[in-house]
Amino acid sequence: MILALLATLGAVVVAFVLYPVFASEAPEPIGLDATQSELRDLEEKKTQILSNIKDLDFEKASGKLTDADYESSRNDYMAQVSAVIIRMGELAPQQQQERRKKGSAASKTTAPKSKADTMTCASCGEANPKGSKFCLDCGRPFKAQCGACSETLPPKAKFCNACGEQVDA
Repeated sequence: MILALLATLGAVVVAFVLYPVFASEAPEPIGLDATQSELRDLEEKKTQILSNIKDLDFEKASGKLTDADYESSRNDYMAQVSAVIIRMGELAPQQQQERRKKGSAASKTTAPKSKADTMTCASCGEANPKGSKFCLDCGRPFKAQCGACSETLPPKAKFCNACGEQVDA
């Protein structure tokens, strides 16, 4: 009885350890959209083709390939890697546009809901969440105000020059 239990437990452990080796397909990473997934696949394909070219160069240097076979195979690989790089170049602007869309959608969803929760940038007029140190649109620093006396302070002030109160970071 104990022997059967140990054999079953051993089989389960071996199956658990060897499952990744025999799994047919790796799971898709979480959070990747179609463009990111395709770019990742193309990057892997490019790496594989470049590795094949390196192996081909080694085989030629070791004398296993004729000049004609080498040139033919190398030209095929170079055409494949060129096509992959061109496709990656086509996808890169799409990915940047998607990031911008996500970023603008995120900034719209986190935008302050009332005037009391906003600060207006003196440079560009953009509404920013209260307490911002830098403008979300132009990147210029906001001038700080003293919490005790409302004195306008330079951006790097640690203490108020009017009342001596420590400025909140």
